[in-house]
Amino acid sequence: MAKVSIQINGRKYALGCDDGEEERLERLGQRLDDRLTMLANNFGQIGDLRLMVMAGITMMDELDELQGNVTQKAEAMALTVRKESETAKAQAARAERKATDTLLDTAERIEAIVERLNEIKT
Repeated sequence: MAKVSIQINGRKYALGCDDGEEERLERLGQRLDDRLTMLANNFGQIGDLRLMVMAGITMMDELDELQGNVTQKAEAMALTVRKESETAKAQAARAERKATDTLLDTAERIEAIVERLNEIKT
């Protein structure tokens, strides 16, 4: 297990993480520190706990909004796929009807040719 030291709101914290995750944990810690610094600049040093709660709430709000956006995009993509699927089905049905008509027409022509050949033989 790896150990990482990060600084949040002027305090150092030693955290453990899986090997290879150190850089990610440092980056996430920096993002949290940036958020707390922004909140502290807006509201003053109102205490670590309050700043952490505010940071957590604002991050949850952003996450909720992102999840809503992802859901909307997924629904829009699903609708697009359904429409494209319906269009493809309709095109396939038209192509099948056309192929059937062509096959029937060809069969009729072959039958007519066979009849003419039979008339020639007799």
